This record gives sequence, structure tokens and C-alpha cells, in this order.
Amino acid sequence: MALLSGIILGHHFILILGIGWLAVRLFVLGQKQVIIVTLIITIAFSSFCCLHQQRVNKLRVNQHEKVSVVVRVYPDQIKVNGDQYQLVGKKKDTNEVIQVYGRIKTPAEQHRIKNINKCVNWHIKGTIEPVAIPTNENQFDMQKYMEFHHIYNQLTVQQIQGSSFAPVTILQNFLDSCHEIRYGLANYFASMPLMVRIYCNSLLIGNNLSEFSTVMSGIKQLGLIHLFSISGMHVFLFVSLVRKVLIYAWLKREHIDWILIFILPAYLIIGGGSSGLVRAVLMAEISLLCRKSAMQLSRADVWSLSLAAGLLYQPLVLLTLGGQLSYLLSFILHFLPSNRPLLSAVLMNLVGLPSILYYIYEWHCLSLLASYLMIPFFSAVIFPLIILSFMTFWFLPIIAEYSNQFLVLFQTLIDRIGSLPGMVHFGKPSIIMSFILFFVTIMLIIYPIDKRVWFGLTMIYGIFFIFIHYPLTGEVTFFDIGQGDCFLIREPFNSSVTLIDTGGQLSFMKPRWAQGTAPTSRAVRTSINYLKSRGINRINNICLSHKDADHVGYTSDVLANMKVDQILFPDGMEKQTNFTNKVLPVASRQKTKLIPVRAGQKIDNLPLEIIHPYHTGEGGNEDSMVLAGSVAHLRFMFMGDLDRQGERKILQKMPGLTTDVLKLGHHGSKTASDPKFIKKVCPSLAIISAGRMNRYGHPNQETMKTLKKYEIPSISTQQYGMITYRYDVFGHTGWQTTLKGNELKWMLPPYSNS
Repeated sequence: MALLSGIILGHHFILILGIGWLAVRLFVLGQKQVIIVTLIITIAFSSFCCLHQQRVNKLRVNQHEKVSVVVRVYPDQIKVNGDQYQLVGKKKDTNEVIQVYGRIKTPAEQHRIKNINKCVNWHIKGTIEPVAIPTNENQFDMQKYMEFHHIYNQLTVQQIQGSSFAPVTILQNFLDSCHEIRYGLANYFASMPLMVRIYCNSLLIGNNLSEFSTVMSGIKQLGLIHLFSISGMHVFLFVSLVRKVLIYAWLKREHIDWILIFILPAYLIIGGGSSGLVRAVLMAEISLLCRKSAMQLSRADVWSLSLAAGLLYQPLVLLTLGGQLSYLLSFILHFLPSNRPLLSAVLMNLVGLPSILYYIYEWHCLSLLASYLMIPFFSAVIFPLIILSFMTFWFLPIIAEYSNQFLVLFQTLIDRIGSLPGMVHFGKPSIIMSFILFFVTIMLIIYPIDKRVWFGLTMIYGIFFIFIHYPLTGEVTFFDIGQGDCFLIREPFNSSVTLIDTGGQLSFMKPRWAQGTAPTSRAVRTSINYLKSRGINRINNICLSHKDADHVGYTSDVLANMKVDQILFPDGMEKQTNFTNKVLPVASRQKTKLIPVRAGQKIDNLPLEIIHPYHTGEGGNEDSMVLAGSVAHLRFMFMGDLDRQGERKILQKMPGLTTDVLKLGHHGSKTASDPKFIKKVCPSLAIISAGRMNRYGHPNQETMKTLKKYEIPSISTQQYGMITYRYDVFGHTGWQTTLKGNELKWMLPPYSNS
């Protein structure tokens, strides 16, 4: 079933090989009954997956549509961030789960939405569209994540026309009650001290607060984040606690089992419904039902049934990191040597490592020791402490205060350990590499003391590390960073890595009530994530074309995540306030060289030549740094936001200038791309970096007419996503785009290329 789910819903060739291997194994086994049962299950589950995919395709809209709908809103699903809110609700007419986004206009409206404590029907007028697909290679796939949660469309609210408390069924009333209890618990936790509040939300109701990622940086570094995902350990402790309480209440064992059977589904909703929690609750339910029916099942049978039920509930569960780790580690746990806890902890970490590297790209060596020490410490100390604080806070808050002090000390220790050297920036192994690593690790579990297997696994990791870090290919990549510029030039073997601009987003002043927590920057989700997936943690050059936020705004994010040797910028830009306030302090801490440049200046290890500016300026559009150079068989030119006057000045200085690929200035604005300049440099291809549905109307129609006049083909990031020119040491070259061009057609200007 797992293999079929991967093939039908994940489209991985390696899983087809897995099905083939399973078929051969069944044929060799030769037991007709097993073969027949397997075929029946295969046909049934294949049909289910196909029907599921048909349902998804039917529910998912394929364009931007105006609608008026009634949405069932659950109070625990509402998240308010300044003047914006989002929630997960259900369309009343189709019962479809939908993601809703809205903007808050007044403080009174913000207060009203924050304090919704009952399930309610909202009558919404807005626009519906499909959840966007990733537009950069190795970008987080929000569409797949939403699909895992049965969400296929998103609704942007224009107006809430009214609300009502309509009558509901018994089942709906049960679901509503669970969501309201979860909201009530979150509201109860809100008055607790910070660390206790974060731990209670994460460990008891599966709710990660906005402060979680910043406060828990050490936990994330050491790969201990799974301890905060409600799963088997938490369900086991929850069941044990409920059982003890009911025993003290003089209830019989058979009555306690029935109570647990009915309580666990409610806890599944109250606990947030993560894949680990679903798996743990299913296993607990199956075990309890088997005990009630006097049916004898092995732990492997219980696990298999929970996997089958989990795939029926969440068909994509094994295509997510959480699902893979939850089911894989709970299965492997049965085969580990119980008398050697340290070896078991090491093997558990190694089994999950291929999946972690495939999704996260890096791993801390101290994770092995940290997991070995922290898992029992969590069970014996942290979890009971949180339960005690939760139960006593309403009448004895001093316990929560002392618990908070202890958790602060604990978190400080974890942060210190996490900051120690040992982070391995491995990069993203291919799916074939991941399967090889996984199967060799399985061999290690079968033969845990065989030194040859240990040596073989170490050698394979080493070979794959070298393969990722010293590739035979180079590239010129134009990231889809939205309304901004960010480009990568990487030479074979990663001998030189240059980033031209970092992208950024304009920020506007808002009243205090409308200011929320800043979301993860687009650079972290796109360009930085891509660099990490390629095993890159060091950038030789960052070239900042000029001072505008859409070109330099994410520089501090890049510096925080990467080692950077030097930053180049137009001479005079260093005097600008934004540069001195945002870039200079971070660069100084990182010991990054800051080099102001002018045309003709030679810079070590820079694969491009600087052809503008000619004079000291202030970092404006007219002072943009223009770079040009040959990569493989093509000559590239990057114009920044240089205006037409600057383009004509370049032609005066370099009358014989030509290029093969021209990154148009100022995102295709009519203030750049002078017809005389375009005609003279005569590019074979024009690249436009612009955001979808941007407020400036980029690229401008006048620019597009100029390109058409001189028969110059163009390609834009807003239509094709990330654009990459790849080449290798053997002379092979080729262009590649993340999108085909029509996936986001409703967001494109009418004159975009077809």
C-alpha cells in the first residue's frame, strides 16, 4: 500500500522498482493465498488512490474566481498576525476543507476575530484560487503540504457579509466541541510564562506559536524538534495518565478501555492531528479493540494495520518527512537491541537520517548524543513538569513560574550545545541516493556489529557528500524571488559561488495594532534553501546592484545563513542609512569584506567584469552596478535597475558591447531597456525578473514591444518560475525552468508570452 501510494500520488520511479521487487518476492514465495490476498489489496488500494486523485482534481479550481460561500469557522484554527488573519474552515455546501486569508481594517475587528470562541458560519464574499505550486527548485511545496491536510484551494476574503450559528448534526457537534476545547486550552495557556506557554502549546495541543522558531533554535539545530510533535511517546504518557486517574476512581479495567477508545479520537483533534499523532492514536485504538475482542495481534500486525488506516485517512502521509519518520521509526523500534540503549539510539538516528537529509539538507553530529539523552529526560522530567504546570496553574501559578525558570535554564543549555561545531551541510541527496542509504542502514540493523557494514555505510555517505559538494556542473540561475532580483552564478566543483542581489520586500509603516510577527523571508524559502540543497554554505561574492529594498532587502538573511567572503556594491552606496543599519553590522560580525566598486575594477575570484557605475553615487537606480561576463558558451549581462541614460552611457564607453543573454533592467520597466541599447547589444534572449500581479505593471508593454520589434525572445520568472542555464565540464549545456508557463496564468499580465 505504501509503495502504491508513492507511485500513484508521488510519481517516483524508484517506487515502481519497489513494487517489482515485491512482486518477484511473492512469486518466489509461491503461496497462492498470500498472492491472492496481496492482489486484492493492491487492486483495492490502487482504485482508492485513483479515486482520491480524481476527487482532488475535481475539487481544485484552475483559476482565479469570485465566489460567495458559507464557511464553517473553528476558533482554534484562527491565527491573527497584526492586520492579517488566516484560518482553516469547511465550505458548508461541499464540506470541502479550505484555507482562508483575510485583512483586518480596524482594531475593533481584530479584537472581535481574536475572541471568537465558538464554531460559527461565516458568509464570505471573496476570491478562490488553487494553492500555488513551488516556483523554485527545492522550494517548500505548499500545495503538497496543503493537500496532505485535504486542502486544495485558498479563499481570500473581500467581505464577511454575516455570521450564523446554524444547527449541526451529532458528529458535527462532537467536532465543534473538540475544536472549542482546543481553543479554550490555548486561551488558558496564553497567560502562562513564556517557556511554559510554548511547551504547553506544543506538547499538549500541537500548536507551535510564532515565538517557537526563535526560542527553540537550539532544539532545531540538534534535530530534536520531533520531541515537540505529539506522537507515540505523548500518547503513551497520556493513556498512562488517564488510566491511573480512572483506576483511582475505582473503575474496572474493561470500562477504562472503552473510555480510552472513545477519548482517543477526541484527543486526536485536540492534539492537532499531526501524522505522528494519527499513527500513535491508530495503534492505541487497534490494540485496545483487539484486547476487547480477545484477538491476538503482534506488534508488527498492529503497526501494519495502523499504516493501512493512516494511508486511507492521509494518502500522502509517506510523502512527508513527519509521516516517514513516524511510521519508519516506530516500525524499526521493534528490531533494535533492547539491552544496548546507546546502540539503539544511534541506529534510530541513522534510519531517519536519509529522510532528514532529503528534506532538510543538514544534520548536527551531536544529534546522536542529544537524542540518546533527551528522549528519556523528556519522558521523565519535562513532560510531567508541563502536565503539573498545566493542572495547577489556575490555583497555584507559582509552580508554573518555577517550571519556567527551569525550562529557561534547560533551553540555554540546549542552545549552547546546538551552537557547538558539528553542523554538517550535506546537501540534498537524490531519491536514489536516499534509498541506497536507507537500505544499507537496514543492513546495519540486521548486522549491528559487522564492521564491514559500518565501513560501507560511512564510505557511501562520504561518496555522496563529495558528489553533492563537488559537482561536475555549473549554472546561472535566475530565482523567482517575487518583485525583486536574485541571481546565482556557480562554477563546476563549486569553485566559485556568486550571488547577484538578494531580493527583498518593501515595508510600509503601519499603526502599532497592525504590526505582526514578520514571516519567514522569501529568501530563506527560495534562494537560501536552494543553496543549502546544493551543499553550499559559503558564498564567495555577493554583488548588490544598488540600494533598493527589492534588491538588497534579504542580504541580512543570506549573511545569517551563509558564510560570505565579500560584498561588492556601487561606490557611494555605503553611506546610505539602510546599508549602514542593516548590512554593515551583520557583515562586521561575519568578518565579511565590504568593497565599493566602479567600472573596470578587478576583483579576485569574481567571474564577471564590472562595466558600471563610472562615478561615485548614492546607490540609486542610475548608479546600478552592471555586470557582464562569459559562462560556458554564452555571454551574460546583468543590468540591475539602470535607467536608459545609463544604458546610453555604457554604449558611449563600450560601443562594441554585445551579449547573448540580457537580464533586462528594472524588471522590464519602460524606464530601462532603451531601444537603441537593445538593438546594439543584440541579445539572443532577454530575462525578466518580476513578481506576479505586481503593483507597477512590470514588465511594461513598451518594453515588450521593443523586444518584439527586434525579434528578441524573452522569458520571465513570473511566468516560468526559476530559470536556469546549466553546463558541465564535458561541454553539455541546456536551459531549464521550474514551470512550463501556464500553471499560474491567472496571475500573469495579458501580454505575457504564450
